[in-house]
Amino acid sequence: MEVPKSPSKYKRIAKHKSLIKSGLVILVMLLLFLGFYLESETGKLNASSYYTVVVDCGSTGTRVNVYEWMVGVKGASKGNLPVLLHSYPDNTTKKSSLWKGSCQYHCMQTEPGLHNFVNDSLGVRQALEPLIVWAEQVVPREMRGSTPAFVLATAGLRGLALEDADRVLGDIEAVVKGHSFMMSKSWIRVLSGKEEAYYGWVALNYKMGTFDDNYPKSPTLGLVDIGGSSLQIVAEIDLAVDDVHVMKSRLGSTEHRIMAYSLPAFGLNEAFDRTVLRLRNNQSEERTASISDLRHPCLLSTYVQNYTCHSCSALASIYEKKHSQDHESELYSLRLTGEPNWEQCRELAIGAAMNSSSKVSHLTVSKNCQASLFSGTDILNLTAVAQPAKFHALSGFFFVYNKLNLSPRTNLTMVWESGKQICSNLWSGLSSVSDNPDYAGLFCFQVAYMASLIDYGLCLGDVEMVFGPGDISWTLGAALIEGNFLWLNSTSYEAHVIISTLKNVKMSLVWWTMSTRNPKQKNIVFVLKDFRLVILCTLFIFYIAPLRNYVYYVIKLLLSFPSLSCVVICCTLRSLYCLKFMALEIILEIVINVS
Repeated sequence: MEVPKSPSKYKRIAKHKSLIKSGLVILVMLLLFLGFYLESETGKLNASSYYTVVVDCGSTGTRVNVYEWMVGVKGASKGNLPVLLHSYPDNTTKKSSLWKGSCQYHCMQTEPGLHNFVNDSLGVRQALEPLIVWAEQVVPREMRGSTPAFVLATAGLRGLALEDADRVLGDIEAVVKGHSFMMSKSWIRVLSGKEEAYYGWVALNYKMGTFDDNYPKSPTLGLVDIGGSSLQIVAEIDLAVDDVHVMKSRLGSTEHRIMAYSLPAFGLNEAFDRTVLRLRNNQSEERTASISDLRHPCLLSTYVQNYTCHSCSALASIYEKKHSQDHESELYSLRLTGEPNWEQCRELAIGAAMNSSSKVSHLTVSKNCQASLFSGTDILNLTAVAQPAKFHALSGFFFVYNKLNLSPRTNLTMVWESGKQICSNLWSGLSSVSDNPDYAGLFCFQVAYMASLIDYGLCLGDVEMVFGPGDISWTLGAALIEGNFLWLNSTSYEAHVIISTLKNVKMSLVWWTMSTRNPKQKNIVFVLKDFRLVILCTLFIFYIAPLRNYVYYVIKLLLSFPSLSCVVICCTLRSLYCLKFMALEIILEIVINVS
């Protein structure tokens, strides 16, 4: 027979319940205060840095960039985007054989491009391995295993047959596997032209701050970017256009609708080859053996050398005359001699900028955008529907413009005037263009072609155009987007861990609650369950920025004390046992998955 408890014992139990409740309330308040204090003092309790390595396999060479990022920085203007701490190589990078002067914007590079090494695994290794080794020296040893290496190819490999490109990619994978970076086969691939253009646009607007939360209404910047083989042009558009070149992107706090074009035939090298083929077709030749002697009006008089027209084989289909195999070899291997003539060069450059073939039958130098090289496509829609604050001209545009020693905002008229002086041998700064006479000899053409593209090809002569900055490359955008798994859901990942732990413990706790026959244990659970709303509201606030960061620190503090963690988990899981709170748990899980 059970002896009834005295009234004094019930009073003591009630008193103990009250003390436990009061103590836990005070403890929770102290922890919240401590979390707020620590977060406000340091702002970096959950901040962490990471690295990404991006190898750019371009048409003229292979380059490597290493980026160091910080995530979770309180008050950072980048919002939910990581903060770029450093980009390597930079001004402090020690010069080496990989530091190519032809890059002009701090790059470690090997030449030529990897598309020249089809069925040549040794050539791929010799071109790529020094760059990977250099990147390993930049990234701290303890972080290399968690640092992804993205090896992304552009126009050079895009021009290869699929089987040949796959062979080169396989050779690249074999090299990367032999090093300490994190690697995935999907990180070694050929970018589409649209991806390359998009990454360039992301890099520009990230670096110039248009994604920052401090300026939510700042208009994004348009991009024109030229390499050796291709030309990219990207801008945000206001109208909803049904076009394969339009894509949506969410970066920062805003969704952007952008139109991106990549034109494979309008890079500097491809365009020059078109001028060579056009002259070869129309100009009388003086042949010696199997080599044609060709005079070019866009080359300086100091330029005399044998030249191989790499893209002439693709352009030969428009070559009207029937010719033998010997004649084809003359078509692709020539002796080029500079014979500068500004008017002829200007006409030739405008023709190359307005048409992707070598045939320009009735060229007019009067500006007529509707008759430009893009009239066969809908790229003119870009200038019609896009209204960026201004365009930035990067890469090859910046390289050429920077050598002219003009202001970044100089109008296009001054560029045309500089081109005229260069091609007339009246420009005094030619010696500063490059130590390599090949690059210096081509400078006349590069200036004329650059101005022709902007003025006639793209019809952007009347738009504000800023040349540079020179340190912006599409590789920055690739590091940000390809490596988004490192930062995009970092907070949600922490929450996943917490919720997963709670769910695992819940089953044991429910079993314990249902199976126990000890009234004292039931009383303890009864007391603790009163705090379920505090815990559930805390978890809910976790997803409401910026308070979620504060609660995150409190949760970390709670989990630092095993006994206190047990109390909190018991409160939470006991309450989740009720149906109405199980529904809230489901909602929380949906929020996690969506975020």
